Order: sequence, then C-alpha cells, then structure tokens
Amino acid sequence: MDRHNAPMALSIDLTGLGFRPDPNAAEPLYVQLAAALSEAIRDGRIPIGARLPSERLYAKALGVSRTTVTSAYQELTAMGLMRGHVGRGAIVIADDPDRTPAGAIAWSQLAARLVQAAPSTGDAIDSGRISFADGWLHSSLIPHAALAACAATAARDPMLVNQAAPLLGLPGLQAALIDTLRTNGVKSTPGELLITGGAQQGLNVVARALISPGDAVVCESPTWYGAVRAFRAAGADVVSVAMDHEGIDPDALEDALVRVRPKFVYLIPSYQCPTGRLLSLQRRRRILAICTRLRTPILESHVYGDISFGEKVPSLKSLDSAGLVLHQGSASKTISPALRLGWLVAPRAAMDLLAPAKASLDLSTPALMQAVLAGFLNSGAYARHLPKYREQLRARRDALIGALATHCPELRYARPQGGLYLWAQLPKLLPAQELEAAAAAAGVLVRSGDSFLANGANSSHIRLCFAAPALEEIGGGVQRLGKALRSLLQRHRNSAARDSAFASV
Repeated sequence: MDRHNAPMALSIDLTGLGFRPDPNAAEPLYVQLAAALSEAIRDGRIPIGARLPSERLYAKALGVSRTTVTSAYQELTAMGLMRGHVGRGAIVIADDPDRTPAGAIAWSQLAARLVQAAPSTGDAIDSGRISFADGWLHSSLIPHAALAACAATAARDPMLVNQAAPLLGLPGLQAALIDTLRTNGVKSTPGELLITGGAQQGLNVVARALISPGDAVVCESPTWYGAVRAFRAAGADVVSVAMDHEGIDPDALEDALVRVRPKFVYLIPSYQCPTGRLLSLQRRRRILAICTRLRTPILESHVYGDISFGEKVPSLKSLDSAGLVLHQGSASKTISPALRLGWLVAPRAAMDLLAPAKASLDLSTPALMQAVLAGFLNSGAYARHLPKYREQLRARRDALIGALATHCPELRYARPQGGLYLWAQLPKLLPAQELEAAAAAAGVLVRSGDSFLANGANSSHIRLCFAAPALEEIGGGVQRLGKALRSLLQRHRNSAARDSAFASV
C-alpha cells in the first residue's frame, strides 16, 4: 500500500480504561500508566493501529504532568508496542501498521521479558540532540589514521582474508595482548586467553559456561545492565550489594557470599559503570581475601582500567595468587567502538569451560578485526594513543563539571578520577526517569539510573558519559539539562502545593 494513501489510524478514547493514578504507590506515575496501557494493548482493549491521545490532552484528562505521559509513551515504545509517526501521532503497533498484512504475527508482542526490559540504546545517533546517554566515544577521540593504516595492512594478508581465526583467537593478537597485559601486571599464556566479539560477548560466554538456572550471581549496585541481562538470560538470580563512595562494601559482600553462595561475583573495580568509582587497593586486597577464603570466583571487568587520570590501582587479576579471577578487557572503550573486540584471561581449567561456551555463540571472532588490533598494539600506536586519550577525556570531564556547576547546581556528584562517566544525584524525591524524559524533550540525552539497578528499584541518579559528545557540545548540553531540571522541579513543587492545598480543605 502507498504510504501516502494509507488509511488514518483510528483515534481512541482511553477514559474507559479505568486508570486512576495513585501518587502514594511505590511505582512512579509513568510506570503505573505504562503498565495499564501495555496490559490494555496486550488483551485487545486498545487495538493494533489505534492512535493514542496527544500527551498534552491525555495528561490534562488524567490530571498528571505532561512528562508523566511522555515517559509512559517512551516505555511503550521501548516495549515495541507503540511508534510515533509524523503527522499521525503515537500509533499502537504490531510491526509497522503500514506494511503488516491483516492476520500477521504481532512480533513485538512476543518479545521476551529481557528484551522488553532492555534500555533503548538507539538515541546516541539522534540528530539535533546532544547525547551523554551511552558509552560510545566521540569520533574526535578515535585514532583514525593509525587504525586505517593497520586495517590496510591486514587487508593485504591473504591468509586473513581467506580463513577464519582459531576459536581462542588469532595467534598474533594473543601474543600482542599477552605483552600488553604483562605491562599491567597480568600474566597469561595463549591457552589462558580467549578473544571475544566485544566485552558483552565475554559476559555471555561466562554466563553460558558457569550459570545453570537457579544459580546466584552477586554484583555491585548499581552495575552495568548488560551484565545483569546476560546472567539472567542464563537463569541466574542476580543479588545486588550496595556501594559507598569507595565502591562495593567488603563486609556487605561477605554477608552476601555466605548467604547465597553464588557461582561468582561480578565487579567493575576501576572507574565503575555507571558510578565512575575506583575501588581502593586496600579494599581490593580484602575482597580477594574474602573470596579466596569462601572459594568464590570473581569476574573482573577491567574495560575502563587504562583510562586513569592519575595513579593507577592494580587490577584484581594482577593481585590474585589463588587463581580465582576471570579478567575481562575491551578495545571499544579505549580505541574505537567500531573495534568490537574483548578478551577473557582465565586459568586453563576455567578456559576448558569458556571455550565451548564461546563456540556455542560463534565459532570464530572475525580475523581481520583481530589483525587490526594486533597491528595497533604491535606498532606502538596504542602506547602513543593512550596518554593523549586520557588528556582528552580529562578535559571533557572538567568541562562537564564546570558546566554542571553553572547550569545544574542542584546536582550532587563526585569528581571521577578516570573512565567515561559521572554519576549525579538528583534533588530529593525527583525520579530519574522523569528527568531523562524531560531532558530528551529539551534536546539532551542522559541515562536514568533505573537502568543500572538489578532489583528494579527507582533511582535518584543519572549517568552522564562525557566521552560521547564533542568537547564544544558539553556546555550547551548541560545548559539544556539545567533548563529541563528546573522546569521539572517547578512542576513537582506546584503539584506538591496543590496536594497540600487539597488536603487542607
């Protein structure tokens, strides 16, 4: 059917759903609304192809803020239940209603819970918006010329063009990584090193190798949501342990290990995602002692370990004398997001489990890409790139902190000593999801802290990635964020005043 001659979607009156917002409930209003609408879509009370009311009109009808409806609609979009069409508003979808024949399978409604709950990662390429949302590197941080030279060299090698790499990895890259790791105090051999298709695949490999349904995994809270998804997809019960300003609390970790007896602990000790916190050497030694005594393996994500703005702290793997640490690294956070390569360093006995798990995901990590990284390491390009990269990121961090002081004085945060992220606490009782939605409407993208909480709780923090925007965009992006923050705070104050006036009547 010609898109321009497609029938208009039928507007639907949602007043008959019986939804009543409950400000005293534990869930935010937008979560309540999204749940009510998704249930009505799934059971057919809101038909596929229906056009939902405008955010302004629906908010007025419900007696809630427009931000609440905007956030609820964004939740429906993330679930695959709604899509915005220019000139037609928000449409309930099975797939694209313009090209899905009658009676076709509504694939979006078959989505697994893990997919429905996954945060959207497509906003980073949204033109016109400044993004602090996702952990990708801005193009100005990437060593294009050196990578291009390495890629050209690799492409001229007929062996690389014609053959797949061995399961554990290209021997040339293994050798280069072993040398690089040795400079950071991590010793390994080719039989103890597995090349993966990015750090995320490394998490999936470990999950598939070690987790059976019903097993427990302990992690920091908050933590990287990709890890939580990988562990839960394998059937794990993810148990969170709270952090303080220094990172995970060793006493709380020990209590959790004794209580749940997990298969392993997942930690990001250096410049943690999302908080940017650095675990002290003293705590690292204590955690190793606890896990050694309780015979609990540690999966150490060291993907930000080289991005230090000061003195580096040794990795857990370099301090491990008991052979209990699985060490994970990545090229995409230090070189380029297009270089989707990671690695796992593990004792040989553990590698006997990891290798078959990797083979069940794919039989070979792309040889050409591995050769590019091997050339980048062997040529000295990485050693030359890293100091400049750190200084560029330090400048971005300082620009972000300066802009926050000017435009967002209501936020509270610690100055990160490395990595890519700043973790900001919002004013009391302001939901992070609401600020994320309000900021997006103002033209700036941030990541709500809710995404990083494995227990599904609501967060009062946002994560800002200072590596994602151009340096000159940071001030303008924070200015937009400040306007959204103040507008949202004013709406909350007005709402509280109305509630107080109503209660006194």
